[in-house]
Amino acid sequence: MTDSIILERVADAAADCFYGELLRTEDLGAFEQIVAADTRLMASMVLRKCLERFDSDLRDNMPPKWSVHESAQRTLVTLVGVVTFERTIFLDEFGRRRAWADELLGIPSRARLSACAFLWIASHAAELSYRKTAAEFIALTSASISHVTVMNVVHREGALLRESGGEFARDGMRVSQDVLFVESDGLWVHLQEHEHRDEALPRFLYEQARKTKSFELKIAALYAGKAKVAPGRYERGGLCLTCLDGDADAFWERAWEMLVENYEEADVDRIAVGGDGAEWCGPERVGARAAAGCAVDYTLDFFHIMEKVTRAFPDEGSPKREWAVNLAVRGKGKQLARMCERIAAKMKAGSARGKVSDLATYAANHAGGIRPPRRELGTMEGTNSHVGAARLKGQGRSWSRAGAEAMCLIRCAIMTGRALVAPPARAWFTERELAAEAASLPKFASQVPETSGKGKEYPYRSKPLSKNVTIPLSYRG
Repeated sequence: MTDSIILERVADAAADCFYGELLRTEDLGAFEQIVAADTRLMASMVLRKCLERFDSDLRDNMPPKWSVHESAQRTLVTLVGVVTFERTIFLDEFGRRRAWADELLGIPSRARLSACAFLWIASHAAELSYRKTAAEFIALTSASISHVTVMNVVHREGALLRESGGEFARDGMRVSQDVLFVESDGLWVHLQEHEHRDEALPRFLYEQARKTKSFELKIAALYAGKAKVAPGRYERGGLCLTCLDGDADAFWERAWEMLVENYEEADVDRIAVGGDGAEWCGPERVGARAAAGCAVDYTLDFFHIMEKVTRAFPDEGSPKREWAVNLAVRGKGKQLARMCERIAAKMKAGSARGKVSDLATYAANHAGGIRPPRRELGTMEGTNSHVGAARLKGQGRSWSRAGAEAMCLIRCAIMTGRALVAPPARAWFTERELAAEAASLPKFASQVPETSGKGKEYPYRSKPLSKNVTIPLSYRG
């Protein structure tokens, strides 16, 4: 409702009701709490009365051959609180129970949360812990939910995004682009252990003693380029994000599906691939799926090169470090590898020599990808940090595989401005009820009744109904 005149009248009527409380309390803080609680209760009552009025209109205008079976209560947890309302259960012409109001309003059967409450919980759980999300929802609506409910919502939303591709869907609008940029990286997440400690320990000792296992969550970013939005600040255009807990082939199939969904594949002449040198995110994966005539070039993420350089030469300002940085910036991977090999040969055995040798091996293995830094690439580490690590890592967090992937998919959708997917309504009829409807339909032309033009004529059955067909109440007795 957006009519300001009607809203003003409603506000005047509510002010007449609440003004006496203000005169009685003469305290703005106490009066504010009263208005907040009563307004939320009033909103839930308005929602209940509207739903029941809608059901009453349906009862007055039910189709022919339908009958009223019973009235049943339905309870939903909504953004305005717990709403319990009465709705009519009908029996249609085939004897099936029909909660017609639920069907028309899109309320899933046996659902406890409304669609808006479901999406609110999923979006807030992407930033807060499950317990904090439950506490925030209780403070907002006064409806009690547990952190387990929040976890189930996250798992359900992740499954919906995975099935519908909602985290990278663009409603059929594809971008025509000559050059595309594809970056990928892995995020190592602690895996939950089913075995718990036998006795209570201080937090520090527990963190030191527990057995930790990790798994790699693969994340991909696809974008059309960068636009300058502020001095020293750039924004990626047409950004698409996705993730997967699975093998490399399944991951790249999903990433390529994201590319086809959002971009005109035939218009792409070149794909610039960025990565950290891992085998699963190399240019061969993209080149095997690119169209003929589409060039694929690979650039090693400069972040990882500088990470290896600073580990090998920790002294800032040392000639060796400046020399290594200069070679890396100029894209001289082979020269950098030879320099490190000569330096390592003159060093004593130890951890310092091992780090220099590690840099030499890394530069030699990825010499073709070591190129001068480009403004277009090199964003994956920041993306990985903001999308995945900010929610999945730190503070002793551990996840199940399904939970980590679901959370990352939700954050991918939110970061790219995609809408989360509400749970769809389930099938209203069972297979037995559908079979009853099919059994009542005519199978031959001679069984189709003649019509007089006054409306729909239901088929006449010359044979008695089978046991699978329920006779409506209006025909009983």
